[in-house]
Amino acid sequence: MGVSLVLMVVSFVVVKAAPVAQEEPVRMNFLMAAIVGIMYYLALSPWFANLGFAVLYRPLVAGTLVGLVMGRLGEGIAIGANINVLYLGWISAGGSLPGDPGLAGYLGTALALGGGLSVDAALALAAPLGLLGSLTWWLRMSLCSIIPHWADKFAEEGDIKAVARSNYIYSQPFLFVIYAVPVALAAWLGSAAIGAALGWIAQHAIWIMSGLFAASGMLAALGIALNLKFLLRGNVWPYFFIGFLITSMMGGGVNLLVMAIIGACVAFIHVLFTEGVAGTQLAGAAEARESPGLLTRQDVFQSWLRWLFFSHACYNWERMQGLGFAHSMTPIIEKLYKTKEDISAALKRHLVFFNTQPDIGGVIHGAVIAMEEERAAGADISDDAINSVKTGLMGPMAGIGDTIQQGIVIPIALAIGMSIATGGAVGTATTGNILGPLFFLVVVAAFVWGVGWLLWWQGYLQGRTAVTNILKGGMLNRVIVGAGVLGNFIMGALVVQFVSLSTPLAFMIGGTTFQLQAVLDSFMPNLLPLLLVLLLWWLLAKKNASPTTIMVVVILVGVLGSYPLWPGINAETGEAIKVGLFG
Repeated sequence: MGVSLVLMVVSFVVVKAAPVAQEEPVRMNFLMAAIVGIMYYLALSPWFANLGFAVLYRPLVAGTLVGLVMGRLGEGIAIGANINVLYLGWISAGGSLPGDPGLAGYLGTALALGGGLSVDAALALAAPLGLLGSLTWWLRMSLCSIIPHWADKFAEEGDIKAVARSNYIYSQPFLFVIYAVPVALAAWLGSAAIGAALGWIAQHAIWIMSGLFAASGMLAALGIALNLKFLLRGNVWPYFFIGFLITSMMGGGVNLLVMAIIGACVAFIHVLFTEGVAGTQLAGAAEARESPGLLTRQDVFQSWLRWLFFSHACYNWERMQGLGFAHSMTPIIEKLYKTKEDISAALKRHLVFFNTQPDIGGVIHGAVIAMEEERAAGADISDDAINSVKTGLMGPMAGIGDTIQQGIVIPIALAIGMSIATGGAVGTATTGNILGPLFFLVVVAAFVWGVGWLLWWQGYLQGRTAVTNILKGGMLNRVIVGAGVLGNFIMGALVVQFVSLSTPLAFMIGGTTFQLQAVLDSFMPNLLPLLLVLLLWWLLAKKNASPTTIMVVVILVGVLGSYPLWPGINAETGEAIKVGLFG
């Protein structure tokens, strides 16, 4: 697997290296390459309290870390922010992986710095790299399906510690091999291949690089369209166009943090006039229940910590988070049950299929812990009752959680962080500000840790009625509606900020030359980016098209559409020339 990935990466590099190097390349030694590979593994590992996938996996942070390792921190930040444009609206839901932003960020930045590429050239390089990660993801999810069967055997024996080890230890050497080793080798060997390819590209296929630059600008539209698949619905969709029009009228050079504040104010006004502020208290809402007193807050906290770190440690097609759920319940089971039979039964009922959003969905775990405590105290709560709470609620909480975290919190925090990192010049900045990735880290950590623990604890306090009350309560609906307004508003602004699509085509009427792009801009600035986003949203939401397929098609359209076949005008000399469709 490692050798094949290296060969594939090198083949992509040879085709897609930039025609002109803007900086002296960094000599990539084996130690640097090994650290890059290890960092990529860590981004997909369980060792950072769920901030690996939520933070380290994002190219903004990946580029920062690679730049630090290679002694080019500022350039690494700028490259990472640029690559992150492709994955701004990237959402992994239900075990799917539409491209791999982590691979694009870590390996793309390393190859760019090692080959002396410009910031925009790194973007073209990273676009195809992300597709390779889907292969490794499929291998991981398939082979990790073996490990839960080992856990079943340990559960039968009532061995709590062995079930826990099955989740967080047995899978990690395998994941290290398929993640760290290929990326380290690709970074080490691939950097040299870039230098050798520069001259050939410049002499023979300059239009290919132009096409890749055009495709990279269009791929940002795919990320935004993935978000709109969740956001452009109900009665809040007009705010997408409001955000787009305001940003277009301001010329696109806006501070995204300011736009987020404006969007939050607009969201509050919308909720105030459509949902009300106070809301009605649900009749019969559960009070904090009287606990049997078998568990302490520390016991519940220990359970949450295990979930926070290891919910996806052995993620797999067969059980998804099932083994992670059982692992999180081990301190509870150990405290509540003393006989081998009771321990075995409890482990087995939590080793079944389970999959939800890990932060918002934590309220289910809290409710299940409360039910286990009641059962241990003598209440008539069956296995079916506990599993019905899990299976009945994991879907709704996943939908809510993915929409809020992956569809709103992370993209907005990323967009603001990228703007801070590049001084508002994403795509053109050659150096970056460390405050951008730090801002993103703090915001996401506050959500993952703060919201995650709050809902976990509230689920436990209110017991099995907690999730039902949360789903039906007016407050949740107001939060979702307000988040939808804010999300649509910011996505409209991001169309102007991050999607790049224009055409150099020109035509003659009555002896007068008209630039097609100028005509379009006179009708509505940024019209082509808007139409592209809406087209991709329609394909995703209405035609159920695969994001990976769309990504491949966009790259091909960008490359083929840049071949010089069409009439255009040389901007410097005014002479008629042949141009591609995109510029």
